[in-house]
Amino acid sequence: MRMLMAAATLALFTTSPVFADQVADLIAGKIKACQNCDLHDANFKKAELAGVDLTGANLSGATFHRADLRGVILTGVTAIGTNFNLADLTQAQMAKGNFTRSMFYDARMSGVDLSGANLTETRMQEVRLTSAKLPGAVLDRAIVHDAVLNNCDLTGASFQATNLERTRVERSKFTGATMYAVSFGKSSAARADFSGTTIAQADFYGVDLRLAKFDGAKVSASRFTLASTDDNTFSGAILTNNFMPDGRLQTQGPSDGK
Repeated sequence: MRMLMAAATLALFTTSPVFADQVADLIAGKIKACQNCDLHDANFKKAELAGVDLTGANLSGATFHRADLRGVILTGVTAIGTNFNLADLTQAQMAKGNFTRSMFYDARMSGVDLSGANLTETRMQEVRLTSAKLPGAVLDRAIVHDAVLNNCDLTGASFQATNLERTRVERSKFTGATMYAVSFGKSSAARADFSGTTIAQADFYGVDLRLAKFDGAKVSASRFTLASTDDNTFSGAILTNNFMPDGRLQTQGPSDGK
């Protein structure tokens, strides 16, 4: 036991200075890359890290509150429970990163690449994700209300019990996405493309769906009460047992866009 404790103590003293040096050098701008580094629990609050390459790094538990992360490369990082609140992540590369349970409150993320990223249980209230790329991303149980996701690519993304209330997803592409128990209440989804989506038990109460498309979508047990729609909004969709914009419940069995 004593030998194990001694080994652990030795490891601590031999690795801690390296960790401290990496964090300090990044903050000071002495280095612009730290690929595959272990930076878990590091404090980068308000740090100037624009353009830094942290590909594959371990950022779990780290703090980037109000940090300048414009154009940062976070491809393939592990960032579980990481704090990105109020950070500027404009044009950041975050594809295939694991951001489970991380926080992005009021972060600026326009133009980011989150292709294939794991955003399970993230908190993204009031985030700005205009023109972001999220094909294949997982947003299960994420909280994304009061956010801006206009013109986003969400092709094939997963939404399970996701909160998107009062969020703007105008002109965004959800083609082939899976949505279960998602709440869009009072959001604006004008011109959004839901073609080929699978939607069940979702709430579109009061949502602006004018010029939106649901061609080839399978929509069941969902609520569209008081949603703003056009004559062709649900054209080509397979609708089953939904509450329609006029408040009526569909009769049993599927219907084609009616």
